[in-house]
Amino acid sequence: MDKDFLKYINVLYVEDESDVRELTSNILSKFLNNIVQAQDGKEGLELFQKYNNTPNSEFKIDLIITDINMPKMNGLEMIREIHNFDYSIPAVITTAHSDADFLKEAIQLRVRGYVTKPLKINDLIDTISIAAEPKYLKDQLEVLNKQLSLEVEEKTLELRSILDSQENMILVFNEYNVSSANKTFLEFFELETIEDFIANNKSINSYFIEEEEYFYTKENDWISEIMKLDDMKRVVRIKNASNEDKIFRVDIKTFFYETKHYVVSFTDITELKEYTYELQYRATHDSLTKLYNRQKLNEELSKEILRENRYQHNLSILMFDIDNFKNINDTYGHDVGDVVLIDLSNILKNSIRATDYAARWGGEEFMVLLPETSIDETTRIADQLREKIETYQPENINLPITISIGIAEFIPNENTKDDFIKNVDIALYQAKRTGKNKVVKYEKQ
Repeated sequence: MDKDFLKYINVLYVEDESDVRELTSNILSKFLNNIVQAQDGKEGLELFQKYNNTPNSEFKIDLIITDINMPKMNGLEMIREIHNFDYSIPAVITTAHSDADFLKEAIQLRVRGYVTKPLKINDLIDTISIAAEPKYLKDQLEVLNKQLSLEVEEKTLELRSILDSQENMILVFNEYNVSSANKTFLEFFELETIEDFIANNKSINSYFIEEEEYFYTKENDWISEIMKLDDMKRVVRIKNASNEDKIFRVDIKTFFYETKHYVVSFTDITELKEYTYELQYRATHDSLTKLYNRQKLNEELSKEILRENRYQHNLSILMFDIDNFKNINDTYGHDVGDVVLIDLSNILKNSIRATDYAARWGGEEFMVLLPETSIDETTRIADQLREKIETYQPENINLPITISIGIAEFIPNENTKDDFIKNVDIALYQAKRTGKNKVVKYEKQ
């Protein structure tokens, strides 16, 4: 889908999580004309009225992007109120919900699409395009009808001006030979004219970088090859004239004028990729300790249980809790408590193998999943970890730092995931109840 039209779209973006709102707005601003941010439905409704129901406002909002669960007024309530003013405004929902009642209400409100959290920016942009395109096309049709009387030469000059104003690199091919390029393309390779490029290069794909994640081929007929791929896989990595790597999404349009022609657009998504990686990291890691979060460990635990039920190569788990951690917070403050959590997390990371999964389970509780590990080996690892932490003594803290550890082994085709977690929790409770600073293995009663 050609998304160049998005640079003309004005969006109201409503999201109560400030870091998600700021990060998403920053990257969407590269594709959209303007973004108005709101932290809840009530503020979103007020901003919509300001821009769309006030004479001579600086611009009109074309599309709403909103979360569901927010204080003061949720997203669906806001959309319902906005539709009292303008029923034609399209809306896109960002949500973690999937129940039937939500879908029914969203359909009744003519929501044009929804994107699940954590957000995948490519999915969000595609959904925005689908939702905003009808209104944009209607506006463009009116513009084109006004331009029908222009002379051919004027149309040609206008097209050249449009191409050169695009942030995307654009190439026009006659069959597989480059016939034209826009200003952005020439600047990327520090060229004066497209003839300079043709004289020194066989094909643009000679600049593609060979990496597993990106499209690459040495064949001159690279356009036919990349067109066989799904849209999301049409991504290339190119090194520019300054020897910088850039990542581009490739869009191709075909037209016929005596022979087949292609218009190829290269959209720079380097920052988009980096942003996507950052969102993925935030969705799977604890912000303080940088360990996996509870949700991520649950996902990996489900995978490992399926594998253990099939192959039975041993699967163990350990859970530990910092003894008397409340005393540290009460005596020295939560800032010092956070330092202890970070230091113990680093000790934990240096005490386990690359194949193990360590997570902050909650508060001062930590969990480690140990695939292909017997309960005896888990006991040894747990004892070593307990001893390392026992010797840890941060500056300006006079209280001892120790941990209590519970361990359990998974019984294939007998235990469930809930059983497994419950068993290790019971073992941890026994360790704390019987003196702390010890390792206790779960024993079936």
